[in-house]
Amino acid sequence: MERPWQDRVYSETLPWDELLSVPTLALLARYRVELVLAVRPWDVERLPDAARALRDAGVPLSIWPMLADDAGRWANMHNAREFRALALGICDALDAAGVPPRDLLFDLEPFFFSTSGLRPDTPPQTRPSRFALGALRARFRGRFWGPGPEEEAASGGAGLYELGAGELGRAAGEVRARGIGVSAAVWPLVALDPEGGDGWQRTLGTPVDVLGAAHVSVMMYTSILEGWSRGAVRRRDARLLLARATARTARRWSAGAGMSLGCIGTGAFEDEPTYRDPSELAEDVAIARAAGCARLSLFDLGGVLSRAPAEPWLEAFTAGADAEVGPSSKRVHSARIFARAATWALGRRR
Repeated sequence: MERPWQDRVYSETLPWDELLSVPTLALLARYRVELVLAVRPWDVERLPDAARALRDAGVPLSIWPMLADDAGRWANMHNAREFRALALGICDALDAAGVPPRDLLFDLEPFFFSTSGLRPDTPPQTRPSRFALGALRARFRGRFWGPGPEEEAASGGAGLYELGAGELGRAAGEVRARGIGVSAAVWPLVALDPEGGDGWQRTLGTPVDVLGAAHVSVMMYTSILEGWSRGAVRRRDARLLLARATARTARRWSAGAGMSLGCIGTGAFEDEPTYRDPSELAEDVAIARAAGCARLSLFDLGGVLSRAPAEPWLEAFTAGADAEVGPSSKRVHSARIFARAATWALGRRR
């Protein structure tokens, strides 16, 4: 039986000593949010103690397995076997300690080092526009991001996507068999796949449909859309794109649809653009809810605490505000046309 939804806060960047401090635990309990805790391979040994502290403080815990950076960091078809081993090892450690998590998050993204082209300070050949077009070219050539020729040899001729999807699907089933829920986080492009289609999932190497996840959260970070666009996307454009993406997500996953909002602080790249102030987060919350999505997640707790006081950020996240999206713009219209054309082309390729 699925548990009632609680707003979620990701914790990737906050040191565990600070996370488990009395003030932080009290803050999380006061705002009644669920913690989604990133767990790296070197964290597993001390995880049970952290889980007990969170339980005793009345803070619900979900787990976010995260591989070493040289293994890709996030789950995808290339590292599915390694991710499965880490995820099940975490579940077993918590089960043995008597503190199982509510849920396990499959954070599905391309290989960590492959995504560096999204940053505007990279050389011209790896800037965002070339990054996206390169992905499509790779798709039509039958290649994907991440390690290549050696994987082809190891696959024995089987499709890499099918092998990775099968491994991740088995992992999800094994997690559920332990009485733990399964959720996923995906890039916005994945929501463009029609029901029964997987063009973007294949292109990105991030199979989500095979998981049978009860909750799928689309990572739609307006601060990044605006900040890494080199001026092409303004704040009002980012708000409109959030509204459109949320509506699409709600249609794609209905009751299980969710949105991940941000960013308050930086993440894996350590230089991600962030909200100017809590009012922008409150606007994003209102937009997502108005577009039909009540299941919201926030990136991330480290940012909340580093941009003190923390309370205005959590008030904005849990309460939201009224927000007007405004009329469409030529920039948003052009972006949507490109996305639809790419989705159609990927579907034709199957």
